[in-house]
Amino acid sequence: MPPLTKNISRRGFFRRIGGFIANHWLLSTLPVGSLGVLGYAKHDTLALKREHWDLFYPKLPSSLEGKTICQLSDLHLETLQILPESIEQIVMAQKPDLLVITGDIVSTRTDLDKLEIYLGGLTAPYGKFVVMGNNDYSNLSNTLFKRYLQQFQHLGWTPLLNHASYLSELNLWIIGVDDPATAHDDVDLAYKAVLLSQSQHQSSPPFRLVLAHSTDCLDDVAKNGAELLLAGHTHGGQIRLPGFGPLITNTYLGDLGVYEGYHVINGIPLYINRGIGESILPIRFNVPPEIAFFTLHQGNSQANHQTF
Repeated sequence: MPPLTKNISRRGFFRRIGGFIANHWLLSTLPVGSLGVLGYAKHDTLALKREHWDLFYPKLPSSLEGKTICQLSDLHLETLQILPESIEQIVMAQKPDLLVITGDIVSTRTDLDKLEIYLGGLTAPYGKFVVMGNNDYSNLSNTLFKRYLQQFQHLGWTPLLNHASYLSELNLWIIGVDDPATAHDDVDLAYKAVLLSQSQHQSSPPFRLVLAHSTDCLDDVAKNGAELLLAGHTHGGQIRLPGFGPLITNTYLGDLGVYEGYHVINGIPLYINRGIGESILPIRFNVPPEIAFFTLHQGNSQANHQTF
């Protein structure tokens, strides 16, 4: 069986990317060589896209008809070059009913002071929910991590660390799986309240929305069931030169070629967000950042997608 994740050291990453770019045919065909590539990368790093999906479910609760979920992921505030005003304008122009973030918001201790700047102006009538990613754990002491969670709560966000929240007005469970990349995930614990409610014979099956930073929890999510799993972590590969796959994806599914976009795997509708920020290298190439919107509908149609 292949490893669950493909780990790479910082030194190994730079060695691979340096050789990859230096030897790639694209550099020899561009008039300005690597400067041309860097120019494209600068554009792609700032070219924030809006990905809009219409998703259809035969048994969708009527309370969710036409409701829109907005997903942000992988902001990496330490090196983020996109202005908070740009993010707020895109999000709020769509008037989402629900806001979620699927991890990796901060990368360093100094990022804590940026939360209000980037997230304070975002609102949604049915709530704002966040799960943690590997970078959210990497550089914070236990004390600072508590402050981090308190800051989210002060800004109106609900952190879900292997915990679920039920929105009765929507007949919707939001199930937050803690970061799989650092083995904080406990899917069975996250589903505990959901399974208890099922044993109490709910009259109408609720919609189960699962949030996780990485798709490496998919097997356990599939065992428990979900109508939609939203994840991030891969950055869509972040650097993807034409004719080549991504340099690194850091997930089991990514190793198998599934590292961005909408898929149905093991019966679970899954979306892997490319994220907004960058990691290790502060650039993107051929993988623009995104904010994703999902509008839910009753019906049997295939998922419909538009990029703006």
